Amino acid sequence: MTAPMIPDLREKVRHHGGGIRRRLAVPPVRMLATLKIAALMFAMLIIGGCEQPEGIVTYKIPTKVPEQLLPGKDRLLAVMVPRGEKVWFFKILGPEDAVALIDDEFQSFVKSVQFDSSDEPVLEPLPEGWRRGGKKPMRFATIDINTPKKQLDLSISNLSVPGTMDEAAWNDYVQQNVNRWRGQVGLKPSSEKWSGGESIELAAAEGQAVWVDLVGQPGAATAAPMGMMPGAGPMGMPPAARPPVNASTGSPPQGTPTQTSLQSETPEGWERLDVRPGGMREAAFKVGESEITVITAGGDLRSNVARWMGQVAGGKPEESAVDEMMAGAEKFDVSGRPAQRFIIAGDAEKGQKSIDATIVEMEGGRSKFIKMTGDPETVAEQSDAMRAFLDSLSF
Repeated sequence: MTAPMIPDLREKVRHHGGGIRRRLAVPPVRMLATLKIAALMFAMLIIGGCEQPEGIVTYKIPTKVPEQLLPGKDRLLAVMVPRGEKVWFFKILGPEDAVALIDDEFQSFVKSVQFDSSDEPVLEPLPEGWRRGGKKPMRFATIDINTPKKQLDLSISNLSVPGTMDEAAWNDYVQQNVNRWRGQVGLKPSSEKWSGGESIELAAAEGQAVWVDLVGQPGAATAAPMGMMPGAGPMGMPPAARPPVNASTGSPPQGTPTQTSLQSETPEGWERLDVRPGGMREAAFKVGESEITVITAGGDLRSNVARWMGQVAGGKPEESAVDEMMAGAEKFDVSGRPAQRFIIAGDAEKGQKSIDATIVEMEGGRSKFIKMTGDPETVAEQSDAMRAFLDSLSF
């Protein structure tokens, strides 16, 4: 028997109120399936309607670094101490918060430093937490300073400054150095006097000492050693340039290369040394441990003699002693120019050196200095050889 066909739709007719009402009937199984499909489609429409099309997402990143994340500033402390024919430099550079812990102690230490008979600073005893560090190029000494923040490095060095500098020349010299240091902490050069440096009273200074306190950006310091900058000569000046001297005399700056046709005979036993082209030394010799130099610089006669006497005796000489030395000078001509010779004898038992110096008058308020410095015995033995050398000089 063939199964009866079940129509998809069955039409039922009812009589209602005298009329006819029709309805389409759906089988229960098919109705359930249809509802499920409709529900699924509805859910997909809802989900699809909530999704956003994929696109580029933009984020805003702050360009200003929060203050608490910024690196701290650097602080540079330095003291310039004129002493004899040298200027001594005491310098610390490090994080500002670390330097702040020892700034007063550093200043007190420099004020307490004394110099020995060789005009070198006596560094002991050191403050608590300070110790001598290893040797480094271009330094007389290094001192390591421990702080809770960071270990700091105190560098001590010196540079020779032949002749005597007057106030104007010293101001220029200081300004050149301070502006170099300003560059090491990212500060621009300053044209004001000493470029921010201040006067400081130091008993050991032979002239006006200078205190420098600078705060700037970290990482700006160059790798150049103390007193040098890349491509530059001493103290950050151009090659073959040095600080000026005695500007009030109208003489050219000390840094101006000395043009000379110096000629001389070399005494027996003297060793001629090489001199840097364009430098202040026109000639240099060595005999034993003593050294002889010839330079041209400014400065009045008396102040130079007093300075040499102080270098030998280790202190400022009495005015009466200077008067006596001036009166006892040997006077003669060198290369046709008036000259005066001063022999300042030191005490060998006290570790003092002797100086045999002659000053020859030159044009423009300048002088030529011919000086032997060494142990008293050698200087005394070479007295006649020194006079023969002076007589042979021609310039």
